[in-house]
Amino acid sequence: MQQEKIKILFPDVTGVHREVEIFLHQKPDCLYGFETSVDGSSLPDYASVEDGDLFLKPASGKFVDLSSYGGGLLVVGAVYFSKGERHYLDTRLKAEETSKYLFEHGLEALVGYELEFFIMRKIKHYLDSRRQLFYAKPVENTCLIRQGNGKYFTSIHSRVDEILEETTTALTRAGIAPLKIHRENGVFNQYEISFRPYPLLEACDNIILSIKTVREVSKAKELTAVFMPKPFTDDYGNGLHLHLSLWVGARNILFEDGALSQEGRYFIGGILQHARSLAAFTNPSLNSYKRLAPGFEAPVHIAWGYGNRTAMVRIPRNGESIEARNPDASMNPYLGVPALILAGMDGLRKKIDPGDAVEFNLYEKQGFSNIRRLPLSLKEALEELMSDYEYLKPVFSKSFIEKYVELKMREVVAERTLPSVLEYQLLEHIS
Repeated sequence: MQQEKIKILFPDVTGVHREVEIFLHQKPDCLYGFETSVDGSSLPDYASVEDGDLFLKPASGKFVDLSSYGGGLLVVGAVYFSKGERHYLDTRLKAEETSKYLFEHGLEALVGYELEFFIMRKIKHYLDSRRQLFYAKPVENTCLIRQGNGKYFTSIHSRVDEILEETTTALTRAGIAPLKIHRENGVFNQYEISFRPYPLLEACDNIILSIKTVREVSKAKELTAVFMPKPFTDDYGNGLHLHLSLWVGARNILFEDGALSQEGRYFIGGILQHARSLAAFTNPSLNSYKRLAPGFEAPVHIAWGYGNRTAMVRIPRNGESIEARNPDASMNPYLGVPALILAGMDGLRKKIDPGDAVEFNLYEKQGFSNIRRLPLSLKEALEELMSDYEYLKPVFSKSFIEKYVELKMREVVAERTLPSVLEYQLLEHIS
């Protein structure tokens, strides 16, 4: 008989997804009262080694049941100090505080999301001082035919089809409702699952649970799900597009009679105004900035438009939401989603006009002096955050931002000292 277990999931402040398993004698009727100790000194700057006892508790009653795959019950968690108070680096706290901040202003944010990923047979990576290796093996018998400009059509491999069907079934049973699923442009079996909007905090929980569910079901089928923003050279990257709306009761104030309202324009204005510093949260990995390149339907320029997939902010023509297209799955949703909402709120408060909608392909028309670019690197985004964070102050303290930047800059420093395979190729005459 398979032993029951709970997997408590939480992203740390750098965005790394962590988990702790609790083993049970039987499946619980509810999750209230469960907790487990964690060594805070093993988390980035959460605690010192001489005083490292922290506690992890389920933060929600929602769970995804993956017992039949050996994954147990998946739940999101919150981190506490030993005396019972919430840890100040527990990132879910930022989403909770943002929801409270909106409530105090008579508002509620709903967030839908589109999750992109590749399904591969195997991914290997290895790195030490003498050897670098990245190896990707696609699913067997994948048949791809390129049609036109960047569009691919394929029949879904039976093993991949099982993963998609069983993933969406498990998430639906957990109350996380997929809207649609389709083949994306990436060559190596890239897919996108779109989910219906949920209140801000619940949506952030759902993103964490969705990513883990896809990974666990894929693993059970002996395949690998890849959410990395830009895993393959000269191919499409993986985004995590967010669809935002802002409600007063039953009214979405960002739209009026099916059209973008003045409040909606201001909300977009705030996001565009702070786009370069927002990237530190919405695109928080070194790899994120390899995805934000022209030609692969990922945004490069800070602009908005109706139905325009080359702009950072897009207004879909078939729904009343504001789509942010630059985020990717390396984003900690408990930080990235609140930051976007707070930027929009700053636009509402200051009545920041976003300018005219862009109606042309931004990849093809370069050199416009009045259109800013997103940062070219994580370092650039972090520097922008340190000079532009006032709009985050309702939820993010200066000390939290400084700690976040300090931790992420360690990744920047590490990359500086690491020679890549490309450098060996370019310097072959002296290597």
